[in-house]
Amino acid sequence: MAEEKATKATRRNARSKAAVSAPEEIKATETKAAEKKTTTRKTADKPKTKTEKAPRAARAAGTRVGRAKKPVSTAIVLDDLTTAVWKNIENKDVADVPCAIAIQVNVFDTGIFYIAVKANPDEDKQVMQSDYYLADGIVDTSAEEVLKIAKGDYDFIEAVKAGRINYRGDLSKAVRLAGILKSAPASDK
Repeated sequence: MAEEKATKATRRNARSKAAVSAPEEIKATETKAAEKKTTTRKTADKPKTKTEKAPRAARAAGTRVGRAKKPVSTAIVLDDLTTAVWKNIENKDVADVPCAIAIQVNVFDTGIFYIAVKANPDEDKQVMQSDYYLADGIVDTSAEEVLKIAKGDYDFIEAVKAGRINYRGDLSKAVRLAGILKSAPASDK
């Protein structure tokens, strides 16, 4: 029984201490909230999240804020490029090509596509918008150069010397594909 009285007494003491310290805790949380308000006022001019817009002064000055966004018409440009390359290669005769050729084309700020000849047993020629993990070579160039290549009669050696095209990979397969892209269509022969 003495133990019960002792535990009841300690409970009462704990309650009274909690009651006394409660106003102090409220004051402490109020001061923390006030500190947060003052710190948020200092950073109010900066965007808090990626979706929030930059301050008006920065937008008016024309400065870049955050990551640069890709143009909305990127897919259309890549579609145009792959269509132009396909129109060049679709009527070409590839019967004399002895092995599979697959070249990935990385177009600056636009996207990636590949040109494959005899790489797929179901199709002799392909132009697809995708990475090609088994590519024989990789071409890095601009959209303007791809359009010039698609038109035909493109001087690949001069473009590489001038730095308009960067190629890494199996050079013999790149030369053979360049020959296919330059040659006249099979219907004209």
